[in-house]
Amino acid sequence: MKSRRSGEASAIRVLLVDDHPALRAGLRSLLSAEPGMRVVADLASGEDANAWCRSHEADVVVMDLSMEGYGGMEAIRRLAQFDPQIGILVYSVHATEIMLSRALTLGALGYVTKASTTDVLVAGVREVAAGRGFVSPDLIPAMVQRQSAPEQSRLALLGDREFQILLLTAQGHPVDHCARTLNLSEKTVRNHLTRIKAKLDVANTAELTRLAIRAGLASA
Repeated sequence: MKSRRSGEASAIRVLLVDDHPALRAGLRSLLSAEPGMRVVADLASGEDANAWCRSHEADVVVMDLSMEGYGGMEAIRRLAQFDPQIGILVYSVHATEIMLSRALTLGALGYVTKASTTDVLVAGVREVAAGRGFVSPDLIPAMVQRQSAPEQSRLALLGDREFQILLLTAQGHPVDHCARTLNLSEKTVRNHLTRIKAKLDVANTAELTRLAIRAGLASA
């Protein structure tokens, strides 16, 4: 990614995307106080972020993953397709290697967990703005432990669309919601779910959800 800023003295334009207003306000205050950074907008959903980016510009999008609507993963995919130059930095409670891998595959350039210090987040914004990848240090154990976690290995078998449907299903959304959110037919979603269950060797949606919880993709 090449930075679109006109020079080193130009402020990094940051777009915040998170569905918690208090967190957005805190991040806006934090990043706006940093030299050479400017928060250009803060939004509550991936849908709003994609719409905003079609008529405005940002250098870095700080993106949550767990939001209503189609969520952060789908937002990353759509943003990266629309504007490959935009720098996407995930900022999420999820500290699993599988979420990191999926986000980077879909187009994110960096990943910081919400357990990280504010200094780590600021460093991530600066690195992504410069076109460099960045991962918060607390993700290193998750990356190392991947091979010893059976759920992680099984989840790696899923394609990107299957993974998105798994996330929505594990969050309790029915087939019709998944279909509307991802612009798919209900039949297509059901076919995906059948393949997902076969790949993960689970018999029903309840088992699928329990597997997702054990893997850290959903809360109990």
